[in-house]
Amino acid sequence: MTLQERLGFSANDRVLIVHADDIGMCEATVSAWRELHGNSSMSSASAMAPCPWFPAAVQAVREAGDSADMGLHLVLNCEWRNNYRWGPISGANTPAELSDEAGYFYPLAADTYQKSRLDLAYDELAAQLERARQLGLPLTHLDTHMMTALHPDLFDHVLRLSRETALPVLVPHYRDAQVLADESKMPLALCERTAQQIASELANPVDAWVVLPFGQHLSDEERLDWTAKVLKYYFAAPGVYALIGHPANDTPELRAIAPDWQTRVADRRLFASAGLRELIEREGFHVVGMREIAALGI
Repeated sequence: MTLQERLGFSANDRVLIVHADDIGMCEATVSAWRELHGNSSMSSASAMAPCPWFPAAVQAVREAGDSADMGLHLVLNCEWRNNYRWGPISGANTPAELSDEAGYFYPLAADTYQKSRLDLAYDELAAQLERARQLGLPLTHLDTHMMTALHPDLFDHVLRLSRETALPVLVPHYRDAQVLADESKMPLALCERTAQQIASELANPVDAWVVLPFGQHLSDEERLDWTAKVLKYYFAAPGVYALIGHPANDTPELRAIAPDWQTRVADRRLFASAGLRELIEREGFHVVGMREIAALGI
């Protein structure tokens, strides 16, 4: 039985998760989530436990109640290099060696793969989960920041957390490992291992995901047109898909932190737009969140 059938749809239906990444990265992401929740196409999101605004994100979710759909965005990198950074919850001197000399996460996945003890990284991911629990965040799923934890040696830890928490992982099937190689820039042999892990150990992977583009198609019309092509052609077959954005409000803080702030503000406008809602309806998608997938069990 297909995932869409297990969700109560027909074998010929197309189902869409409209997902917001990086909640809690800064205040602009939390206020955007508050405004989008229940008032937009956004159906799911995930928050970053090592970031300064994670407690505010948890508070927003708790205030939203049972309708909130928030996962844990497992973090092993900090893409910002200068004036805004975060590091491991487990500390700078953990055996996994996940941080640079200043105690912050490395900016790129490639740095983490080269310089860290991937086999020992479980403790950091578990610490992020424990912080979410201590703050009272009701989680619907797990997923990965910058795709770093899709390295097979790290994905073992993600799968362990999934089993321990009975939470699904938002990740595609990757029936063609070359697609993962193209997206993650990992060697094909590593991607083949990850694809096998997903196929053999996860009950509910989605069929495909697409991340809204950074640094291009920034006007409302251009971004909606780009999304229309994805929904019509890349998500053409029956299945369950995820459209992933990074919505944030346009604030001085966001502009100071993120060189790609225009992308994040464009995602926020897209998620809130009547145009996206009409596009999803016109293409015949059924919208769900990760909560519905979690209810199926892992």
